[in-house]
Amino acid sequence: MFAPPPIRFSNKCKRCGLRYPRKSGKCTHCEGLSDDDMEAMLTNKKQAHKNTANIGRLFLYISILFLIGFVILSLT
Repeated sequence: MFAPPPIRFSNKCKRCGLRYPRKSGKCTHCEGLSDDDMEAMLTNKKQAHKNTANIGRLFLYISILFLIGFVILSLT
């Protein structure tokens, strides 16, 4: 599972679990959000990550198919 690199000089929010720049002092993700809004935001982030991972797998499968096609063509 791919995880983006942590922000340099960052803190991890105790409320939402995401990283935020240390310079800001407060979490830039969940500051000012209610608990329900924060849960919705985290759900959206997880869904976006899942969609991105699916696109990556699709490109991997396509590249494997091209590779197999090139091998078959080179053998004939």
